[in-house]
Amino acid sequence: YSEGSASTMEREEGFLEVMEEEFPDIVFVSTNQYAGATKESALTASQNLLNRFGDDIQGIFCPNESSTFGMLRALITSGRSGDIYFVGFDTSEALVEGLRDGHLHGLISQDPFDMGYQGVKTAVAVLNGEEVPKRIPTRLELLTADNLDDPDIKVLIEPELDAWLN
Repeated sequence: YSEGSASTMEREEGFLEVMEEEFPDIVFVSTNQYAGATKESALTASQNLLNRFGDDIQGIFCPNESSTFGMLRALITSGRSGDIYFVGFDTSEALVEGLRDGHLHGLISQDPFDMGYQGVKTAVAVLNGEEVPKRIPTRLELLTADNLDDPDIKVLIEPELDAWLN
């Protein structure tokens, strides 16, 4: 995304930490690329990355929706989608379609309803003078082409809003 975005930086740092601990033989060709705040800047940054490192790239992780979308477009337009293992963070209709079509190998999805629930629950606890944890984990799921139609996953992609609005 952009330098200084806390959530994106924490996702990136967590990814790098686990990769280095669990897969120490993997060589990173770049760990400091910033896609910028728009899908267009993310596309340009992605194209530059693909052009710079060429065939050295075997896998890509993007820590948010705009960088994932930019990389998806860059991989498709370069004819390299599906050949490079690609996992992104966040979901949108275009990213889910890219996953379904084999351009992406995985998407990490948050549960916005759980995040909202935890937020309200925490706010009420604070108002009641209760201590609350500094960090509150919320549900994350790895979406793949194999589990997109699973009911527990489908609700993250296409939430049944009518049930919540009635």
